Amino acid sequence: MINELVALARAQAKAAARRAAVPAAFALVGGLFVLFAVGGLFAALFFWLEPALGSIAAALICAGVAIVLAIVALLRLTFKRRHARRPAAEGALPQFVSLLAKTAPSLTPRQLIVTAALLGVALALSGRGNKK
Repeated sequence: MINELVALARAQAKAAARRAAVPAAFALVGGLFVLFAVGGLFAALFFWLEPALGSIAAALICAGVAIVLAIVALLRLTFKRRHARRPAAEGALPQFVSLLAKTAPSLTPRQLIVTAALLGVALALSGRGNKK
């Protein structure tokens, strides 16, 4: 039974890692493209301002714009709202119950009592989370 629980936990961990890795990779590539685009926009701003104002003034204006954009981006972190917790993923309890049903014939009476107690705790916890 322990081996089956470990296999179930490994399968769920691999699936969760896959679900997290693909969006993270796309976010990283998208972030790099945004970084290059912003760098290009600052270069264009500098070369547009440099003939009229000089190189020092154009550089200072570009730095000021960068600071203002950074402050605007960081304001979201200071006024961030806390979101309500998401409920636990559905489907873990039915998998646990089916696993217990498969292994029940090979268990001793003492193991059956412990298993029934664990199932009762799992049902109580899952019922408590749905009462909002």
